Amino acid sequence: MAYTVLSLKWRPQLFSDLIGQSHVTKTLINAFKKDRVAQGYILTGPRGVGKTTTARIIAKALNCPQSLDGIPCNKCNNCQEITEGRNLDVIEIDGASNRGIEEIRNIREQIKYTPMNAPYKIFIIDEVHMLTNQAFNALLRTLEEPPSHGKFILATTDIHKVPSTIISRCQRFDFNRITEAIIRDRLKIIFKDEKIIVDDDSISAIARKSDGSMRDALSIMDQVIAYAGDSIKIEDVSTIIGLIPTDVYFNYSNAIIEKDYSKMTEVLETVKLTGLPVEDVAEGLSGHFRNLIIATVENSENLLELNDEHKNQYLSNSKNWNGKDLLRVVNVLNDLEFKLKHMSQALIFFEMTSMKLMEMDSTVSISELLSSSKNKPSKKESVPLVTSNTKEKINNKEEVKINTSKNVAIDTTDKVDNKLLSIDNIINEWKKFIVMISKERPSIGTALEHSSPTSLVGSKLIIEVSGLPDFSVGNLNRNNQVIESFLKDYFKTDLKIEAMKGEAKSNLTKPETNININKLNNDQINSKNDESDNVVSRVIEVFDGEILR
Repeated sequence: MAYTVLSLKWRPQLFSDLIGQSHVTKTLINAFKKDRVAQGYILTGPRGVGKTTTARIIAKALNCPQSLDGIPCNKCNNCQEITEGRNLDVIEIDGASNRGIEEIRNIREQIKYTPMNAPYKIFIIDEVHMLTNQAFNALLRTLEEPPSHGKFILATTDIHKVPSTIISRCQRFDFNRITEAIIRDRLKIIFKDEKIIVDDDSISAIARKSDGSMRDALSIMDQVIAYAGDSIKIEDVSTIIGLIPTDVYFNYSNAIIEKDYSKMTEVLETVKLTGLPVEDVAEGLSGHFRNLIIATVENSENLLELNDEHKNQYLSNSKNWNGKDLLRVVNVLNDLEFKLKHMSQALIFFEMTSMKLMEMDSTVSISELLSSSKNKPSKKESVPLVTSNTKEKINNKEEVKINTSKNVAIDTTDKVDNKLLSIDNIINEWKKFIVMISKERPSIGTALEHSSPTSLVGSKLIIEVSGLPDFSVGNLNRNNQVIESFLKDYFKTDLKIEAMKGEAKSNLTKPETNININKLNNDQINSKNDESDNVVSRVIEVFDGEILR
């Protein structure tokens, strides 16, 4: 006997067998109970969710002589012939290959004749959206007022292509994608009945790959059984359907959060060696980051359709992420998925986008930016000067000793490390410092290549940037904490940094030698911040913008 594929062998034969479409089955069962069956139905939804199957069950419920409240017997000749697609009173038409006006005229002629062995003559038109406009127009009148023995059941995956005049003459049922949980439960029943040993991870992988289609799930199951036999492991499923291990996705996201370029390179090499379509990899990454977003929300574990081990892994890993950063990554990946469909070098574009994500900085809200910028002294503020040829007594009559003969600007808002550091030392080491920071933060290092130190005032280092737009200068100032961290590691001294445009000259004079500071009175030396700055001016300053009238 010829082998019957699982999608046909396990095709539902009763409304109660349909899964994931309770809103449809309940309505139809009640319609049969109350004898309120319409003359036409239109069934719409994605592939493999039960549209054609439902059409056949409706036909059996109508033409089965032993049907009771919409439940056919599935034993009589009519039921068996409809199940096998050979009943003369139930005519199935493929809309893709019978789309012209002549085929519809034949239907209009056939429906005039009474059925041969059943109460109704039923026309099931699959993929009805493929009919031409002329064919639809020819169908209108017959569809609205067919003979008492005539019924129409239309099925389509593209309801928007069906004219509204057709839809208005039918009862419309929208079929939903079947959830992974429902597909998993159904697959467990089928595997058990087929006497196949399978682990839960394999069932979950098949359900996830089916994308809401029960028919696709059964087709994948058939393929896996043919490959692995009576005992199926997750490795077998991964080989057949091209699954990337979850650890690869976690390594990808961890490389981004840790700024680990070597780890990202390893992940990209793994993706390349699998030979999988890059579109599938990008789709998998989108699902991975979607799970991370859900895991950052409290009491959202039920939305993670995963086994307990993977669920706990997401819950643990999500603690390393900021929800806003995850949303930005997902936006980039969504854009990537769209563009990959039109790329001739998809793998290269995927790799470049991955490197772009490595450069992504942590998200900072506008309110935080404004708050931090408010506490910074304005670039336009002048710093009081202390001359070296006078000995000034400040506050408690303590003296400041100056070891230079030139004017030096002193800013005591920052603490200077005990170890003395001159501007000349910084200038001599600046190129080496840029090489060091470029290894960790290439974008910042590139900008610093256009800079040169000009003065060291207390613990504040002023650098002059030339050949770059104002935005790049502002970006260096916005990343000042990152640069200051690298400065501390390299020069072993706490330094503050401020970047200035090349054309703008600082009011600060370059010191030639070091200075020793004992005690200074901040109230007399620090410049006063303007407390009257409003929000608009701070936004303009932070984003280096201008007001357009």
